[in-house]
Amino acid sequence: MICLILVFPASCYTSPMKPETRAYFLKEYGSWSVLFVAYTIGLGVGSGFRWEAVLVLLALSLLINSKQAFTKWMRGTSDRKPLIILLAHIVAAAIILLAVFGKELPRLLPLLIVPAAYLLMNIFAGEHFVLTELLGFALLSLAAVLAKFLITGGLDARLFVGVALYFGAGVFKVKAMLLKKTRDRTLAALYPFFAVPVYLSMNLPLIALLPLADNVVAAVTPYKARLRTIGWIEVVKSLLFLVLFVYWY
Repeated sequence: MICLILVFPASCYTSPMKPETRAYFLKEYGSWSVLFVAYTIGLGVGSGFRWEAVLVLLALSLLINSKQAFTKWMRGTSDRKPLIILLAHIVAAAIILLAVFGKELPRLLPLLIVPAAYLLMNIFAGEHFVLTELLGFALLSLAAVLAKFLITGGLDARLFVGVALYFGAGVFKVKAMLLKKTRDRTLAALYPFFAVPVYLSMNLPLIALLPLADNVVAAVTPYKARLRTIGWIEVVKSLLFLVLFVYWY
């Protein structure tokens, strides 16, 4: 998955884990950032907290981290270890979610459409295909839906669209800044304007899109910045989006 993979510099991460263990830790720190921000948004708009929220976040973290084992398994080597680790992640996450949601879990099954679509696009179109990347951020945005469902017991499609639409903008911004192609810059500049009517039609807080003004600036007049700096800019934008979205939702 491209883009906010830049959010936290790899040099900021140190771990006492063995090299073999680190190989199965997903180092897409931007993906972790999006997961935590989306989950916090879900708790925020749900206006509550339950201790089970920690368990649900753990389950989601296991599912996201399983991407590393999935990628290794898809390389087609004879080593079965990636598959075993992948299944261990999935089974552990499923047990946690079943324990937390119990009889309510069947209501969440329709959400599996998003991870299924992401996996299919990953297999047949590749990880860096634009639709695959957009589905990746849509997948991370489901964290907001699950967090609110835990608090209120209701599935919120508007919340999902609002969060996923915002984070999807990062795909086009990073492509524009890294590749510097006219097509990518055009898409990055137009994306926020596409998001506006969607927000208006679904009665979402338009002010929450304010951080995307930076995307337009970056596309029209690309500024020079180190990748680490770009990553931290995205962090600040995400936190601003979190505050604006939760307050005005």
